[in-house]
Amino acid sequence: MTAFKAFNPFGPDAQVQTIEQITVENDPACVSVYGRLDITRDRDGLQNARALSALLDAVVAKLESEPALPDHASGAPKTHPMTNPFA
Repeated sequence: MTAFKAFNPFGPDAQVQTIEQITVENDPACVSVYGRLDITRDRDGLQNARALSALLDAVVAKLESEPALPDHASGAPKTHPMTNPFA
């Protein structure tokens, strides 16, 4: 089971939330979601689904509250450079 903490999307602080194997990283420019989450048909699955829903609802609410939300974010997308271990 995962305990959900308050999440401030696009806030000035770098927050990281995890739900099982899903990671949600907060940045002033973007919110990154990656990993895997199996939502099982039990109380643990329900709790995980609610936690994920709460995180995404907070992101949607923040975006909807922006009065002049642009069509596309300016600047290059955030990338995570990796070296090729086989090179």
